[in-house]
Amino acid sequence: MATKYLKRFFKPASIAVFGASARENSMGGAVIQNLQESGFKGALYAVNSQGYDEVYSVPCFKSLKDLPEMPDLAIICSPPETVADIIRALGASMVKAAMILTGGLSSADDGVSQTLRDEVREAAKPYGIRVLGPDCMGMLVPGHHMNASYSHVNILKGKVAYVGQSGILGTAMIDWATGQEIGFSHFLTLGDGADVNLPSVIDYLAQDPYTHAILLQLNQVDGSARDFLSAVRSASRNKLVLVLKSDIFVGEKSGTELAPGIYDDDQVYDAALRRAGVVRVETSDELFNALETLTRMKPMRGERLAILSNGTGLNALATERLLEQNGKLAKLTDETIDALGEILPSYWNRSNPVDLSADAEPARFAEGVRLLSKDKNVDAVLVLHAPTRLAPSVATADQVIQVVKKTPRNVLTCWMGRATAIEARNHCNAAGVSTFKTPEESVDAFMHMVDFHRNQEVMRQTPPPYVEQNTPNHIKARDLVQNALAEQRDYLTHQEACALLDLYDIPVSNTYYSHNITEVVEQAGRIDNSVRIKALHRQNVYPFSYDAKGSQRWRDIALDLFSASEIEHATTQLSYRVAEDFRPEDQLGFCVQQMKRGFQSLQINVGITRDPTFGPVVVFGVGGHTVDVLADRHVMLPPLNMALAQELIRQSRICQIIEENSYRPQQDIEQLCKLLLNLSEMVVDLPHLKCLEINPLLVNKTGLLATDVAVSLSAEEGKLSISPYPEHLTEEIRLKRSGRKAIMRAIRGEDEPNHLEFYNKLSPQSIRLRYFYSRGIPTHQELANWTQIDYDREMAFIISVPRDEGQGMETLGVVRAVTDADNVRAEFSVVIRDDLQGEGLGVALMSKIVDYCRSRGTLQIVGSTLPNNKGMQNLAKKLGFSNSFNVEEDVVDMKMMLNEPTEDWQRLRLNLAH
Repeated sequence: MATKYLKRFFKPASIAVFGASARENSMGGAVIQNLQESGFKGALYAVNSQGYDEVYSVPCFKSLKDLPEMPDLAIICSPPETVADIIRALGASMVKAAMILTGGLSSADDGVSQTLRDEVREAAKPYGIRVLGPDCMGMLVPGHHMNASYSHVNILKGKVAYVGQSGILGTAMIDWATGQEIGFSHFLTLGDGADVNLPSVIDYLAQDPYTHAILLQLNQVDGSARDFLSAVRSASRNKLVLVLKSDIFVGEKSGTELAPGIYDDDQVYDAALRRAGVVRVETSDELFNALETLTRMKPMRGERLAILSNGTGLNALATERLLEQNGKLAKLTDETIDALGEILPSYWNRSNPVDLSADAEPARFAEGVRLLSKDKNVDAVLVLHAPTRLAPSVATADQVIQVVKKTPRNVLTCWMGRATAIEARNHCNAAGVSTFKTPEESVDAFMHMVDFHRNQEVMRQTPPPYVEQNTPNHIKARDLVQNALAEQRDYLTHQEACALLDLYDIPVSNTYYSHNITEVVEQAGRIDNSVRIKALHRQNVYPFSYDAKGSQRWRDIALDLFSASEIEHATTQLSYRVAEDFRPEDQLGFCVQQMKRGFQSLQINVGITRDPTFGPVVVFGVGGHTVDVLADRHVMLPPLNMALAQELIRQSRICQIIEENSYRPQQDIEQLCKLLLNLSEMVVDLPHLKCLEINPLLVNKTGLLATDVAVSLSAEEGKLSISPYPEHLTEEIRLKRSGRKAIMRAIRGEDEPNHLEFYNKLSPQSIRLRYFYSRGIPTHQELANWTQIDYDREMAFIISVPRDEGQGMETLGVVRAVTDADNVRAEFSVVIRDDLQGEGLGVALMSKIVDYCRSRGTLQIVGSTLPNNKGMQNLAKKLGFSNSFNVEEDVVDMKMMLNEPTEDWQRLRLNLAH
């Protein structure tokens, strides 16, 4: 996720365009013209083997070696077959950035396995030249006066960055945004993504102070899904991020690889994007409207919406749409109702939505907006207008705009119609007021903002206290899986699968195994009640084994058998059926269980599958053998905590059924959450586990019980898209002065309450030394950012001990290191509770973070402290840091080299001599 090289793309000092000519249809010529018209201030050259003297007054050279200087950025618009040679020449001349607008490089010639795109990638490798594209539309950066694209128009300067994978959709977005007078901070498409990847660009834009929101148009996630989610999640903590995920497949999707048990990969994408805290839009229209909202909207106060219009019909359309999407109508205060009553007819509805009546004139619209925007129960206002002789569109818009400029509330407008409404919308665009064509579009745009804030809240929920896992049993589980793989099996037997659940504290129905009909009858005789018999074979040992209709294969099961004759007859039928379909070596006997009737059991389908893009996924929904279990299947990316497990259950019909029918709904949901946490732990512990399905899992007044399970394995390890908790970094230490045993480990989200308590025990002096200023009690959002960290990007270690009263643990100290995207430099901070000085906590924590950063290959660790913090300075010296006074910042800088740089750019970043 390196960003070091992107400055050459976004802010080049010089550009050379290859393949540029003055002929009418020249892409390179269009790029030259766009660069000139955008006012690019750097050196500009054209390169064309035809030997032109100039292209649109820009000096042209026959080859790269003829240029007076090597450019920061090369833009390639040459024929496909020439691109790889140009890349080699650029690399040999130490040019470090190339943008390829040429298309057609991804198609291989007949009989040739390597595409031209692959050839370009191989050509760039030896030289370290970075490549954007091929088949990208280019890049536009208004703040740098650069339109390095083939776009037909330039873009305005704005605060939203657009990153797409489709060049044509990008040009359409530019055209629409220009018509709406909407600008961008950056605009680019990645094309085929031979080298420069989406996570790197997102990281760059997330650090850009002029970019307040990021819009992503996504066909698919190329490369590491973990890098992508890490970058998007990091960006969404500080900036609003919206994603248009489009389907790259046209027609039938039969060739698309899907996760077992998942029939629509969009479901997994939705789960991944929600987990990253971003909002997904479904259509290009929604994307346009989202851009409108992002550009015009003020900071969100909440999600309570007030609606007003000059007719009940418009109000009804907007209200219905809002409630469909689980939006909230604001409840007006009595003061607002009374104030509105003074400007409205006596028969008005006295509630939200507000009907201004068909005789409303512009002044009534403006006053209605003013009163609603002052209501303490209103977070945003939606104005719906249908043109009348009394309220012309433009005149009404102008008066509403004057009110909007004076209120901190968000006000969205909708001007229905066309003839006069277009000019009203143009006035709103010019004034920076959000405006839409229909009530439904207006509500959708508002709900994008609401959904973003809801996703952020879910992402920052404080998980309940962490429960220690049964580590010895988990070691046995790993051995169980390894033994099966050693036997070259890609599945666990039914007996092994049940044993695996038992090792993770998931209750399993007592099961007897038999090889033939006689043994089945004998085993069934040991069961007092009716029995269930399942024929085992090579097909049903695999999870998510459904027939063409989407139902689980249930014909290999016989249910509700009482007498020995019934049992023998049913088993004989099962035996004949299996013998017809499977060879003897693929017939695996029978399992016999007691039927679980009479407890009003709810049947659930729960398990694990592996998505080809995002890796392991936890699935949950309604279960059973004779129903379509796909109708209520919901997914979430592990690792899970209690808050995320609760969210997954709430998405399913199961939650409502339990709340309406169980006499102990809270306990049932809590048990299901614990089971989901156990499955999440299983995913982390067992990387070779491919899929697991428990169907049905029974929930009744006696608790949970798994009655059937199947497990498949893979020789290839599954890679989680979200970094799991680094349990292996936990260690036990002993405090120096008191001799108390303590635990030093990575911080987790569940530590938030303890972390707040720890902060409150710090003295004002310690807080000032840590933050360089006096500050108040941290908010929940700040605490969530401190405790719910991405272990791929930062690390925080805490030392904790058991409380004297025996209730949980308390935090004594914390050290944190945040590493830059290129893993060159990590910046540390450390703070110890005042009453624990002299216990050796500082040395332990600092040694831990130094060793951790060194093991990750970080080159340097740095920190700053105030000049009067002699304790920190002495600790740093003791550990091998070099301290120096920074006159400009009035701090003491502490630095330590951890690993030696191996490349010139690393030495440059560290200010070291070559």
